[in-house]
Amino acid sequence: MLSSSLFTGMMVGAFFWGSYSDSKGRKLPYTMTLAITSFFGIFSCAAFSFWSLCLMMFFVGLGVGGNMPTDGALYLEFLPREQHYLLTFMSVFFSMGAVLSSIFGYLILPSTSCPEPTLETPHPSCDVATENNGWRWVFFSVGITTLFMLCIRTFCFQLPETPKFLMSQDRKNETIIVLKNIARMNGGDLTISHQDLPNHPRTQNPLSATSEEEESFLDHSDHSETTSLVLESHSSLDSHWRQLLTPQWRKTTLLIVAIWTLTAMAYTMFNVFLPKYLESSEEGGKISIRKDVYWDYMVYSVAGVPGSVIASYMIETWLGRKGTMALSAFGSAVALFIFSVINSRLTMLISSSMVSFLATLLYAVIYGYTPEVFDTNIRGTAVGTAAGIGRVAGIISPVVCGMMFSINNSIPLYTSVLGFTLVGVCILLLPIETRTCKS
Repeated sequence: MLSSSLFTGMMVGAFFWGSYSDSKGRKLPYTMTLAITSFFGIFSCAAFSFWSLCLMMFFVGLGVGGNMPTDGALYLEFLPREQHYLLTFMSVFFSMGAVLSSIFGYLILPSTSCPEPTLETPHPSCDVATENNGWRWVFFSVGITTLFMLCIRTFCFQLPETPKFLMSQDRKNETIIVLKNIARMNGGDLTISHQDLPNHPRTQNPLSATSEEEESFLDHSDHSETTSLVLESHSSLDSHWRQLLTPQWRKTTLLIVAIWTLTAMAYTMFNVFLPKYLESSEEGGKISIRKDVYWDYMVYSVAGVPGSVIASYMIETWLGRKGTMALSAFGSAVALFIFSVINSRLTMLISSSMVSFLATLLYAVIYGYTPEVFDTNIRGTAVGTAAGIGRVAGIISPVVCGMMFSINNSIPLYTSVLGFTLVGVCILLLPIETRTCKS
């Protein structure tokens, strides 16, 4: 229920903040999403009941879910096209956050939770009010860490509204001010006037009969960076969503949504399954069961960190974005299958670490590819919609995983294998390879 509450908030946050960033700008969501996450993360440690904790988790998810589409769009629009790989590299901080959370859990939870059952005392007594407060300290630690990151973001990395968004809204005066400030920060001096900026939105080329989305994207990339900034603005959120389903974007949109949804389903199901499986695989008389489980999960999280770094290199090779995503998706399916057929704890740890590495690599490229492939005026909505629908899978997966686990502990694994396999197929069907469309 806690996982479902968190993912529900992430779904709402992705839809709301993604669409908001396309209509009102990237700057406010850039700060507000992290502020919401840190505020409710800290106060969740004071939850007085299970349902109040679920409510807090919903609002934490509201901030986290909105952070991905808005941060990705803002960061991408400040990058030169030849440095778009840095958006993929930036996802390494998600992995580092997972590692930090695992470290907090490993250090805090074993000694501050209810006593573990053993062969001698299969049902130990526990005073929940005094002996089971470890989770409160974990939430507080993570919340304070997020607040610290918010302070760094607010006071050390003050980013203005992106020139691309300002131009898409025909706010030329503000665009000129931002461009001059960026030049000044980099030790240069920019002389620019209204006459130097395009006056009208660029019209799309007619769609070809062979590969209409690729044709449109190539046409888009052949223009200068400034020209590509000017796109028709829609004040209505519905118009942004309708635009995603026009012939130009329909196939890409549906495949991207399927990729986000299936990846979220497969990866979330395995993440929910893994701690339960590791704990159930221990011998009941072993005293350090819980600590061993948290240690294994910490190793699992650490294994994901190199994925983002390596992904940022691989996407610039002949594999490109699509090849890298497909390789990591099919590789995750193979690693999960290996995990399902072995019994050695060490081998399970190695194979689960491979899943973490490959799945993190996959997420890193998806995170960079999605905002990169869409135009400025629908970028936030596209990422928010894909992430939001993906969160629906995240809401359902923990519940379904629990039901499957109670029937047979192998069913969630094989479901995840199927999910990653379908992700790989969807990736191969994507019509646009953004690496080959650089100007």
